[in-house]
Amino acid sequence: MSQEAVTSPAVMDVAAEQLGEDPGALAGSVQVVIDGTTPLARVAIIATGLSPTQSQSRAAAVASAYTAYVDQQLATALVTLQQRQAEAITEARDLQQAVADDPGDAIAATNLATALSKMTTINLAIESVNDAGAATAVVSNPAPGEPTVPSALIVLLLALATGLIVGIAAALIRDQFDNRLRGEEEIESTSGARSLGELSWDRGVASTHPPLPVAHNDRTDLSERLRTLRSTLQVFLPDRQAVAVVTSVEPGDGKSFVSANLAMAWARAGKTVILVGGDLRRPDLGRYFYDAADGEGLSEILQEHEIGETLARSSVESRLNTTSYRRLRVLPAGAEPPDPADLLARPVLGDIVAHLRSLADVVIIDSPPAIGMADAALLALQSDGAVVISSVRKTDRVLLADTIAALHAAGAEVIGVVANRSRRKLPKTYASYYVNRGAHAPVPQVPAIQDPAASATVAELRRLLDAPSDPAPRSRTRASGTESADREDPRAADSDEAADGPDTTDADRKTASDAS
Repeated sequence: MSQEAVTSPAVMDVAAEQLGEDPGALAGSVQVVIDGTTPLARVAIIATGLSPTQSQSRAAAVASAYTAYVDQQLATALVTLQQRQAEAITEARDLQQAVADDPGDAIAATNLATALSKMTTINLAIESVNDAGAATAVVSNPAPGEPTVPSALIVLLLALATGLIVGIAAALIRDQFDNRLRGEEEIESTSGARSLGELSWDRGVASTHPPLPVAHNDRTDLSERLRTLRSTLQVFLPDRQAVAVVTSVEPGDGKSFVSANLAMAWARAGKTVILVGGDLRRPDLGRYFYDAADGEGLSEILQEHEIGETLARSSVESRLNTTSYRRLRVLPAGAEPPDPADLLARPVLGDIVAHLRSLADVVIIDSPPAIGMADAALLALQSDGAVVISSVRKTDRVLLADTIAALHAAGAEVIGVVANRSRRKLPKTYASYYVNRGAHAPVPQVPAIQDPAASATVAELRRLLDAPSDPAPRSRTRASGTESADREDPRAADSDEAADGPDTTDADRKTASDAS
């Protein structure tokens, strides 16, 4: 007895015909287990199906077909034995007659003995089959099938575990192969430079003209972070005549945006600021200050002064353009030269920066990206330090490290790195303080500043401006080119006051001209 006998076509065809199924499909759903440890072999037939009833029907049909198959095989064997018995009897009779006819024939006597022995063996086999009874017996009828799939709860738990494992695997794969910067916490470990904070992504900036969030009274997450960056940089820069270069890892990281808004933030904080278009290749300050960022500028000054020539302060001061914002002037980049790096390598660049220092409290230089170009390093060498702008989920960490290493190799001081376009959200508890306040409530009217100069005549303004002041020059008149000891009234230089928007009266411009 073997498993092949139970699953043979002779059995499966009969069972499949009873069930009305395909024999191949039925054979694939049946499993046979034979226990040969007992005197009588025990055959277990296990069938699977789409339902408990189907599995029970399949097992019963196969058992019935196999029983019929065994009975048929036994009946066939019995018929064969009976035929052989008849043949043996006939042969024995013939040999017995031959011995009777010739008692001395030894061969006939031997053959007779063999035939009688054969007949006896066949008789014993027939008696054994007849005495054995039924060839098979069904010990237990098939019961309805039991579910072979897990319960819904187990399936749910397995799905949750699988999802968790897949999520962890995806995170590990991302950490292994995604080399992009994911936040400010990776800056120091990646590049060795300090982190200066994150600037959040603000969709509303794109629709603002000009895109200067700190120039408005709306209290947004981005504008507050820009002011925080200004406060952080004040720790690393001198109180007066500070120069900072703003560069980036790659184009499109937002260096010009940060430069313009930092300059605006310092101007609103009561500092005199000069924003320099140091990107002679692709100047972008015109998006923020329009005509004030256009015209002759740094490029023309560098081209006009060869090595060894003395640079007059008027050559720098005459090219500074006033903006519509108080205390903020712009030195444009000028016309694009054929050799920007060679121009910036001239010694006169140091004289230009020195004159700019004397004309403002803070000088911000918008520089080209630092990778692949020497411009940023040349400008940073003349400053108090460079601020590197990177983009979250865009900047390659290897490029960030290479940028910092290149600036250090050139001898430039790197103040730190800013992670721009961060998607990290502020806690909801901060919303009541400043987030989008300007979008939901009208801007309150700012009370008039209690300053005698607010309603004074021109003569009174002259008297105030002629009073003793800081010896460092703070303003100039482009028409005459002469220097002035003009100083901002401390009572009118409040940090980030709402009145520090665009100039609204001609009196301020007239007063500055009269004081020259």
